[in-house]
Amino acid sequence: MDEVFGITLSEGAIANMLARAEAPMIVAAERIAEEVRSARVVASDETSARVRGKTWWQWVMHCSTAIYHVITDSRGAKVVTDFLQGSTPEVWIADRYGAQNGHGLQRQLCLAHLLRDAQYAIDEGDTVFAPAFKTLLLRAVSIGRRRETLKDATLAQYRDDLDRRLDKLLEPPPTTAAGRKLAKGVKKCRNDLFLFVVRRDVPYTNNGSERALRPSVIFRKVTGCFRSHWGARLYAAAVSVIATGRLRGLSALQAISNVVCPNAAHVVPLTG
Repeated sequence: MDEVFGITLSEGAIANMLARAEAPMIVAAERIAEEVRSARVVASDETSARVRGKTWWQWVMHCSTAIYHVITDSRGAKVVTDFLQGSTPEVWIADRYGAQNGHGLQRQLCLAHLLRDAQYAIDEGDTVFAPAFKTLLLRAVSIGRRRETLKDATLAQYRDDLDRRLDKLLEPPPTTAAGRKLAKGVKKCRNDLFLFVVRRDVPYTNNGSERALRPSVIFRKVTGCFRSHWGARLYAAAVSVIATGRLRGLSALQAISNVVCPNAAHVVPLTG
């Protein structure tokens, strides 16, 4: 600000500016949260954060039109339950972490995570279940990439075939500890693997959530995170506004300006 605009700002002035921005940012973030809650398909993930020297968690819940972040001291399922406020999406997209289960009518697991788990088991020496399971997942991904060119009936046949192949893979017990661990985990969630084949609006990975969290992971590593609870709260609201704005073609500056200067002539609606 000093070198480019000739304006000198103290740290206290910056803190005061952020404090004034908190209320409108929180209001805007709540509108974003409501949009995510009302979506048919919702994806979620979480990463660690540091708040006043303690480990907290930054969660992201998002749909195709909005991205909502919250930073809290819990990694439990209650975070998602509180966020949903009684609503139940048709599909919940997540990894196999237990707190991410049970929030939608159906769940689609991230196949990218499962492919990594299969490769870990292969690296540990499993030659029975993990290699065949990895091949099956890659076949499913290949089908997913061609969904737009295939008829609904064809996709239904593909899913039935994938389910049959998986059942067959799970019949013989793996011969290694790594293979048995992977197979045991897959059995618990075997109905959550191939929903995307017949639901064109459901992705087969949770990469969208990981991309949404990546800037915050970098922020955490560079800054060490937050010295105050209100700083964490404001940051979560701000990244919700910025990320949702980008889905609408807005720059970070435009998205923030729309919230803190709502009567300005340049305002573009953030939600709608």
